[in-house]
Amino acid sequence: MLLRALAQADEPVPLAALAGLCGLERPTAWRLLLTLQTHGLVERGGPDNGYQLAFGALELSSSRAVDSLARIARPLLTALANQHEVTASLAYVERFGIVYIDQVDSAGFATPNWVGRPLSLHGSSPGKAVLAALPPAEARGMLGPTLPRLTDTTITDFAKLATELVAVREAGYAVSRGEDVTYSNGASAAVMEGGRPFAAFDLWGPERIVPVSRLPELGAAAAAAASELRQLITDGSHPGEAERE
Repeated sequence: MLLRALAQADEPVPLAALAGLCGLERPTAWRLLLTLQTHGLVERGGPDNGYQLAFGALELSSSRAVDSLARIARPLLTALANQHEVTASLAYVERFGIVYIDQVDSAGFATPNWVGRPLSLHGSSPGKAVLAALPPAEARGMLGPTLPRLTDTTITDFAKLATELVAVREAGYAVSRGEDVTYSNGASAAVMEGGRPFAAFDLWGPERIVPVSRLPELGAAAAAAASELRQLITDGSHPGEAERE
């Protein structure tokens, strides 16, 4: 709400005017803006020291925006990893792929650090979550001419992948059953903004920690976290803030 109003403004907007545009009480708008400013999403400037976007309307292609996204999501990743005793990762959508930008391991075990490594779109659960959230033609454009076989369970047929993406849309999350790497299972949900995926939560681990039977539980948790992150970015609120008010 506040971010959208600032994105449409041509110059910094004073607090009172911004509160009026968003239908908020001035103290509430100030608290939300302070949170956004703390996370580097807005800044103050201009002759009236008004508010403006710090890096454009969520220009997530910039390194500064990616860093901000990772910082906002870190508490959610930590909670997910500890509560479900898995590795919790955040993947970021690029033009023709996705890449992990943060990872938190549970206290019980550590997995290889995948931050900065690109993921398979058709084999990983974050990849399938993102593909399912795109129009079919656009999703097909992100994929290459073939679907390489990465493990014995990797889907290599476009028709079968399309069928699975329908199931992903119905469930609200995607799963990978050793399809990207043989030793790992995972469940993921896309983070949406403006009807488009820009990130995905991934809860994963070795088969002994994340058997296939746990994937529905982890998929639901990833979907809830995706909704919470979208709220944090869109509204500038924190979990529990409404209760404190």
